[in-house]
Amino acid sequence: MNNSSHCVAHICLSKGWGGLEMYPARVSKYLPEQGWQAVAICLKGGKVAQSFHNVGSDVFEVDSQASAFVGIRKLVNWLKIKKVTVLHCHKSSDLRLAAILKKIIGCRVIFTEHMGVTRPKKDLIHRWVYSHVDQVLSISDVTLARNIKALPVDPSKIKRLWLGTEFQDPDRTVIDIKQELGLPEQQLIIGLPGRLCPGKGHLVLLDAFKLLQNDSDFKDAKLLIVGGLSAQDGADEDFIRGLKNKIDDAKLTDKVIFSGFRADMPNLLAIMDVVCIPSKNEAFGLTAIEAMAAGKKIVAASSGALPEIIANTGLLASPDSAESFALAIKKIQQKDYQEISHSAKNRAKNIFSIHAHVLALSVIYLNQPSIIE
Repeated sequence: MNNSSHCVAHICLSKGWGGLEMYPARVSKYLPEQGWQAVAICLKGGKVAQSFHNVGSDVFEVDSQASAFVGIRKLVNWLKIKKVTVLHCHKSSDLRLAAILKKIIGCRVIFTEHMGVTRPKKDLIHRWVYSHVDQVLSISDVTLARNIKALPVDPSKIKRLWLGTEFQDPDRTVIDIKQELGLPEQQLIIGLPGRLCPGKGHLVLLDAFKLLQNDSDFKDAKLLIVGGLSAQDGADEDFIRGLKNKIDDAKLTDKVIFSGFRADMPNLLAIMDVVCIPSKNEAFGLTAIEAMAAGKKIVAASSGALPEIIANTGLLASPDSAESFALAIKKIQQKDYQEISHSAKNRAKNIFSIHAHVLALSVIYLNQPSIIE
């Protein structure tokens, strides 16, 4: 392990596998750049634990949240051996454990609120839990406003820190990637990456894609849906069954491709002509910055955090209107690709790089005045 001068322990006792769960190991890979090593407290055998093992971080694995409390003496000793000075939580349900650990070992507690609180949390229990939190990080301006309103925390302890992404190029040619998925080389690809579950806009985009079949420029297009198809990969299997039934009813079975879970998102983005993000209440939009970094044409929902993330690098459409999405897809296809690509890549590089994010995060860990806004 890296001989860094500081150590942070990420707490993420989640069974899921989405952007929230991927984030801790993603940043931990780059924290040594700023003199921090990262360790983790995760569920035994879960994907979050595996993600930390993959980046070379030590992991304290527990069977359940309850077992973490039962074995807290062993956990405390482990944290002391690792010389942990910061606990970084990613789920509000993990804050109780962090609060107790803070009282025992005396450390800073950082909480990244990945979702944006929608209901007030100002009862006595939440007040006690959040009284031990030194800094709440909101991942967008939209969630910042929600968190200030809902959390029992002084607004001065709540700030916005946009997420960051890695810049990775495809490791194969577009032709090879398309062949793997059974797609002709010249076929227009409309893509939707993200977790397959309600609220991500799959049904609206499917209806928009159906409308586009009436346009000669899109009659041969394919809709590529990227995301895990099992509960183990974070998918809602009931939702997927309903989605596939709707595809069958619309007679689009041969035009809609499910890639399944993919760890090579740069490859999937490389073959997409238009990346669609129709999620109605996106708290941030990691897919959006990944698509921007890839220089893609983007059509995103005009709600949630997506407008602030993509700014002028793509087009917005109503997440409640298939007609709106279909029209935006048509419009963006008429725009010059080089101009859009240059603008999107620049915004991603200048604002959303993982290196800029980790630098800002390390400053917060040290409780120093922010140098990045």
